[in-house]
Amino acid sequence: MVGNDVVDLRDADAASEYAPRFDARVFCDEERASLCAGPERARRRWQLWAAKEAAYKAAVRQDPHTVFSPSRFRVHLPLQPDIPGDTVLHGLVETPVGDLPVRVFEEAGAVHALVCTDPARTVAGMTRIAINDADPDGPGREVRRLAGRRMASLLEVPEETIEIRKRGRIPELWVSGEPSVPPSLLSLSHHGDVVGFACEVSFVR
Repeated sequence: MVGNDVVDLRDADAASEYAPRFDARVFCDEERASLCAGPERARRRWQLWAAKEAAYKAAVRQDPHTVFSPSRFRVHLPLQPDIPGDTVLHGLVETPVGDLPVRVFEEAGAVHALVCTDPARTVAGMTRIAINDADPDGPGREVRRLAGRRMASLLEVPEETIEIRKRGRIPELWVSGEPSVPPSLLSLSHHGDVVGFACEVSFVR
């Protein structure tokens, strides 16, 4: 399973203060207790939120009937990395399909949460893009371009042979007009000026 989510901490919406009723609806007592005071409160809020979103995207692959109810996705995530000098937070998310491991890291003013069951075969990336408000499809197109470029390099195939299609709401990786066999699990996310992806690679040429 694989799932990812990004939050642009520089986006005005992410930086604004949320009403206490939002936190009460979305987070359990333990999660709310971990929300820090001051400017760190927003960062922690979106670390937890991104972990929930990423876990949902992974869980729905196992059970398509999974409903995203934030309070049912309980995040256990340390405030600081377990290993001194590390920049990644390692935790887990309780979900309706079982506990899923999650990694959360910050880069270029954005949070990226990644849930995967096989880290050794999972490729992920995140970048900032120039947003054109007149092009609402731009972020979706840019995240597909980022994933396609990285996967083409990994698979050593021309970028134009990589395609990302959807089965329902779930993205799939296609190569030279055919779905990758076995399937390479793919997750896409965008928020504000940030796009990110994660892919569990089924094969490497």
